[in-house]
Amino acid sequence: MKKFMSAVAICGAMFLTACDSNAGAQNGDTVVIDFAGFMDGVQFEGGTATNFPLVLGSGQFVPGFEEQVVGMEQGETRNINITFPDNYYPELAGKDVVFTVTVNEIVKQ
Repeated sequence: MKKFMSAVAICGAMFLTACDSNAGAQNGDTVVIDFAGFMDGVQFEGGTATNFPLVLGSGQFVPGFEEQVVGMEQGETRNINITFPDNYYPELAGKDVVFTVTVNEIVKQ
């Protein structure tokens, strides 16, 4: 019985570890992403990158972007909707845009 309980405890610990590792990207993790930005359905200049390393929570991107990447998993693609700040580049200031983002890799902190 003791051996059986030890085996159950080991399997349980392995299950919990697996669940934690599948939690997706979290603040502090570095995600390597591809992204393309679209305004009114048209891709805009300067809004595209491939294999871009981003530390989530760093504030490197406009508000709302990184927060929507949190929880994404490797290989996942998601549309992220944001509004550029009013003090951004004049041609994008205050505009609603959609970024199509794919997570290529997650490097846990």
